[in-house]
Amino acid sequence: MKKLIEARILLLSPMGKITAPVQIYYDESDVADTLVEINLTYNNTLYQGNGIDYLWIDAFADLQRKLPDDIKLACCMTCCHGNMCPYGNRENELFCTKDLIITTKDDMHKLFDETDPFVERVVASLDYCNDFVYQNDDCYTYNDYLYHLRKKQ
Repeated sequence: MKKLIEARILLLSPMGKITAPVQIYYDESDVADTLVEINLTYNNTLYQGNGIDYLWIDAFADLQRKLPDDIKLACCMTCCHGNMCPYGNRENELFCTKDLIITTKDDMHKLFDETDPFVERVVASLDYCNDFVYQNDDCYTYNDYLYHLRKKQ
C-alpha cells in the first residue's frame, strides 16, 4: 500500500537556511526492494529522488545528487548524528547521538544494550536541530547515506 508524507525540509544554501516542500511516497512494507520517491520543490523546480531501500536512504542520496551543488539537504537522515538501530529499523526512524561519541557499530550496540534510546533519541528522517552537522568522513555515522551518495548510478 502506498503511503505519503508531506512536510517541509531544511536546505542549506548560499543564502543560508531555507525550507522547501517535500513529499515522500513509499510502500508500507519492510521488504528489501520497495519503491520510494521523494519530491522536493526548490526555486520553482521539482526535483525527484528515487530508491528501493525501505529505509529511504538511497532515495535521499539520489535527491541530493540531483539538487544544485550548492544546495544541501539538512535533516536527520543527512546528519552525522542520525544513526540507525543496529538491530533493525523502520522507515522514518533514526536515533540522535549528538551528545555521544560514536566511532563504531559496537558503540551503537552498547547504546541499545544499556539504555532505551526509543524514549529520548528517536527522531524522524526529515527532522532538524541546531546541532546539525552534515555527514562526512571525519564523523562515524551508522547509516548508509554517504555510501549511497557516493555510489555510482
